[in-house]
Amino acid sequence: MWYWECFTPHPPIVIPEVGRGREREAEQTIRGFAGLRRLTGSNIPDFILLLSPHAPFGGGITFSSAERYEGDFSMFGAPVPKYGFGGAVEQARAFAEKLSEEFPVFMAEKHHMTLDHGALVPLASLFGEKEAGSVKLVLANPIGLTPEQSYGLGQALAGIEDTASWGLVSSGDLSHRVSPDAPAGYSPAGAPFDKKVTEAFKKNTALELLSLSPREIEDAGECGLRSALIFLGLGKDRGTRLLSYEAPFGVGYAVAYASLHAAPDLARSVISRFFEKEGDSHVKEAERFLRFPELRKKSACFISLKKSGDLRGCIGTIFPRSGSLAMEICENAIAAAFHDPRFPPLSRGELDTVSISVDILSTTEQITGIEELNPSKYGVVVEKNGARGVLLPDLEGVETVEQQLSIAARKAGITTLQGALISRFSVLRVREAGRI
Repeated sequence: MWYWECFTPHPPIVIPEVGRGREREAEQTIRGFAGLRRLTGSNIPDFILLLSPHAPFGGGITFSSAERYEGDFSMFGAPVPKYGFGGAVEQARAFAEKLSEEFPVFMAEKHHMTLDHGALVPLASLFGEKEAGSVKLVLANPIGLTPEQSYGLGQALAGIEDTASWGLVSSGDLSHRVSPDAPAGYSPAGAPFDKKVTEAFKKNTALELLSLSPREIEDAGECGLRSALIFLGLGKDRGTRLLSYEAPFGVGYAVAYASLHAAPDLARSVISRFFEKEGDSHVKEAERFLRFPELRKKSACFISLKKSGDLRGCIGTIFPRSGSLAMEICENAIAAAFHDPRFPPLSRGELDTVSISVDILSTTEQITGIEELNPSKYGVVVEKNGARGVLLPDLEGVETVEQQLSIAARKAGITTLQGALISRFSVLRVREAGRI
């Protein structure tokens, strides 16, 4: 399943070792990347599909599959740091086979492949040198697709079912001809092109981009239109957000994000409907959101509301009580907003000031030793004499296993862990696309 997607530029200057101070000239882009890290950092998927217009190309959409991808910024005067990523050869083959039914697909396989800046800038900005080792890639170049094919391919990706988790990184700069100081020269088509792309990200619509004439596209001197259209196709009917845009060197740099999980949208919707005093509104909302396949399964979840960074409500279940995740979200969202005993009920005026995140829990598993715990990766359940304390993973200020267990036990009134049953669980934490 798809966790999230993002659209990013690829200017090497934003890498500090390359910029050497000049990266501050692209400050908005750096802030956009920082926003992406906050939105995606808790949900690093099993695999990344990375689209780059500078990757090897053989026609149509070209998949370049390797067992190992590596790269650095030596050609920009920065041989360190070096980055290494695992390849996902079987997954690349599966994508190519499935998409070839509708689109021109080319496949190239190598044992080892060197990444250029089109791939490496977004990867280095999102994951960093230390996290790179846990990321597995499928690399593709969509530059041979028409705009219509690009948008359709994004929609086709949305329909591919996979039990593994995925993220899409669509790399591409916008117009290279925005201002007279642009390296590719100035074109009056540059700025209007960029405006259409950024508006498409804000409104999540591809209509204006699909209506661009070949001359308009050529005059803009872009390299990211197809990546942008695939981003919009995959994110159709989802919440998208433009995080930043600037053109500091006459080249347009846009950063955008979309959550590809409908959980937070459902939580906000059911809270909003609650104010309308409709007794069965949560049931109707659950049924309406069942069109999203990720909400049909049976799962426990926690709903968290934050206001100005502070907790404003949090209620959840560690075992599912409803027949679908959609209904579980609805019931827990209402409880978190209106029935958390630590806070007054949420007012209608506060709804637009809070951010909502949904933690979707895996099945709990009993541990045999605390070495099996990791507070950044696993939540814990501490049970003793009928009392039960729960603590979610990856919480600010909780750095050690001892802290995590102590807080969970204290929440349940458990004074000593001797004789306690300890279980762990993992979560998928999904935040709203419009709120970091």
